Amino acid sequence: MRELAYTYDFGDDWRHTILIESVDEADPAVEYPRFIEGQHRVPPEDVGGLPGFELFLDAIADPNHEDHDHLMRWSGGAFDPRTIDLDDIRKRVAKLARRRTVGKAAFAKSQNRIN
Repeated sequence: MRELAYTYDFGDDWRHTILIESVDEADPAVEYPRFIEGQHRVPPEDVGGLPGFELFLDAIADPNHEDHDHLMRWSGGAFDPRTIDLDDIRKRVAKLARRRTVGKAAFAKSQNRIN
């Protein structure tokens, strides 16, 4: 197995570890990239890195917290970091994969016109 380090949002400095469990031959009938699995829901955008996320979780869990109402509105409502909508993520990644496939086909077609 291999691990890759990935930093998302250099301002908030979210560091992810991507575990590559296996590498197989690409299937020409499959559009890539593909989402296989995940463990937790992602933090809201611009929450303030790990310290901000911890404050956010504390505030939304406590209805008496001074920032509770504000952060509930800001985040769009209830937030449970233990949940993950795998179907939604798969749909979103599939949409990206579709755009990538269409873009690659358009590029290949443009190269054929030049040659």
